Amino acid sequence: MSLSRRPWLFFGPAALAAAGAAVALTFTSDHDQHPAHTTALVLFVSLSFIAAGLIGWTRRPANRTGMLMVAVGFGVLADSLYEANSSLPYTLGTIVGSLFIAAFVHLLLAYPGGRLISRFGRSVVVGAYATAFFAPLFDALFPSRPKPCKPEACPDNLVLVSHNHAAHVAETALWTAVAVVLFAAAFWLLVGRSLRRQLRPVYLAGGLSVLLLAIGFVVTPFSGVGNTIVSVALIVTFTAVPFLFLAGLLGTTLARSAGVGTIFNAVPERASPGEVQEGLRLALRDPTAVVAYWYDEGEHYVDVDGNRFDLPADTRDRVVTRLDYSDSPVAAIVHDAALRSEPELLDAISSAARIALERDKLLVEVKARAERYRAVLQAMPDLMFRISRAGVYRGYNAPDPHNLLSEVVVGRTVHDRLPAELADRVLEAGRAAVDRGTPQMIEYELDFSGELRSYEARFAASGEDEFLMIVREITERKRQQVELEASRARIVAAGDEERRKLERNLHDGAQQRLVSLSLSLRLAQGRLRDDPGNAEQLLEASREELAHALEELRELARGIHPAVLTDRGLDAALEALAARAPLPVEIDGPVDDLPPQVEAAAYYVVSEALANVTKYAQASAVEVRVERRNGIAVVEVADDGVGGADPVRGSGLRGLADRVASLSGKLHVESPPGAGTRVRAEIPLE
Repeated sequence: MSLSRRPWLFFGPAALAAAGAAVALTFTSDHDQHPAHTTALVLFVSLSFIAAGLIGWTRRPANRTGMLMVAVGFGVLADSLYEANSSLPYTLGTIVGSLFIAAFVHLLLAYPGGRLISRFGRSVVVGAYATAFFAPLFDALFPSRPKPCKPEACPDNLVLVSHNHAAHVAETALWTAVAVVLFAAAFWLLVGRSLRRQLRPVYLAGGLSVLLLAIGFVVTPFSGVGNTIVSVALIVTFTAVPFLFLAGLLGTTLARSAGVGTIFNAVPERASPGEVQEGLRLALRDPTAVVAYWYDEGEHYVDVDGNRFDLPADTRDRVVTRLDYSDSPVAAIVHDAALRSEPELLDAISSAARIALERDKLLVEVKARAERYRAVLQAMPDLMFRISRAGVYRGYNAPDPHNLLSEVVVGRTVHDRLPAELADRVLEAGRAAVDRGTPQMIEYELDFSGELRSYEARFAASGEDEFLMIVREITERKRQQVELEASRARIVAAGDEERRKLERNLHDGAQQRLVSLSLSLRLAQGRLRDDPGNAEQLLEASREELAHALEELRELARGIHPAVLTDRGLDAALEALAARAPLPVEIDGPVDDLPPQVEAAAYYVVSEALANVTKYAQASAVEVRVERRNGIAVVEVADDGVGGADPVRGSGLRGLADRVASLSGKLHVESPPGAGTRVRAEIPLE
């Protein structure tokens, strides 16, 4: 715990000791031509990283950026082992002297939060550490050739295997290619990040360093001058990183105090939620920050305009900070993920903003309710008018402006826009709704460019001196009502006509035969003893008369409801109709298990259609089809006759339409002249 809170207590003395050892090794080295220059450069670079890292580590113990920066500084000091005259430290310096480069790549890819976010980034860092260790190791195992120096100036390489030139070229080419690929991948990751302005200097210097390292690996084997230029540029960019890091820390400290001041100064006293959001953006130095308020009634968040807002999941670029009060949600801020590397700034500004956000929460809830009610109004097809008691329009809602008599509504009076009689009725109903406190309703008609439309208006009080008028068009309903009444009248008339027809048939047919039969039986009874032969003839004639009467009664019964339909079903009933038709009738697919009322309707559709074909169509063939389709019974009768049938003028087809409509079905008649007639009934099975 003490190490994470006060790392300088341990790493400060350790850094001084390591720096002293590096100075001693460099100044006593027999193979360094410029020990003073080397010492100054190593101390400046290493101690810059260590000092900046310890400051950052102390300020933000949970952030590993400071720790990684300290690791880079110690890695630079470890490279001084290469200056030793003894074989063991010299060999160790040769092998581990490049690890600080891998730590530097790790630092850049983990900055600013100190942790590697992506799997690809972790893979690059692991590859960098492996390359920083194995590349120098293989170079030490297979160096190019012995150095031309005095024995005391060239310490022994303890891991030397051979000076094989081919092996040296192969391992150098391999590790150079691997290093260049890793540096390119690291550079690509750095360039692809969405950066806050305060973080860009560190990424810029670090990215240039990575790019220069990759160039150095390629240029060094071919050009000494090019290597020198790249090395100088690399030292400048590399050394700039800790100083830019410290500048970012200082900027965060200043921004924290300035940001809190921005919340209270830049935001007006009676600021709207949108102005509060802009103030937060300025304070956080994040122009993309979004504020969302908790909406208790809907149990979700809404934006500054009151619209529903679903908090996004945290990503590498965008995260959510929730603001609560007494364990109850107040608001949330969606902001740049890099702000998590500046927790002091984020916490201070969030705490200061919580006051303004708590105050604005009620206002945003009101706006959310207003948006919800507005959406409900927009979804309603009705016209709505707010009208004062004096008859002046104060507001309206018209989903379709074409339904208005005139485009100008607000400010005009009822008498300006409506016929005088209707205007009086509207004012009377509206005032009654206000005075009595109970809704009122009227129906009326309006002429729209020669088209008569029917409306229903409901009135309700919406204040002490105004009322709400809700208008719904009922033209189609009125038309259906008129059609229904006409259909009912036709059904009654058809029933009366059928009863009269039945009465005539009974009177003129079966009834007369039965009366004649009664007289014959009486006459036969009187002659039975005196003239048995004549009586037998009378009885035979009576039997024939009775047979005719029974046949006529059967015909009458068939007209009322066909017995074959009840006894044998629709299939046999349609076959009987086809057998009686004077032309060929093809029946396709009668279906079983239809409800009785549907079977009866289908039977009469086919019967009436065949009767019309026989009388008027002059057809040579008829096709009848009955099928079940998507919960509907479909009955079709098509002929190849002259066409021209009019369902409006023909009482038979009109009666069929009424029968089908009584079962919630529809009857369609297609009869173009010269192209035959097709009668189609669609009857729901439920």
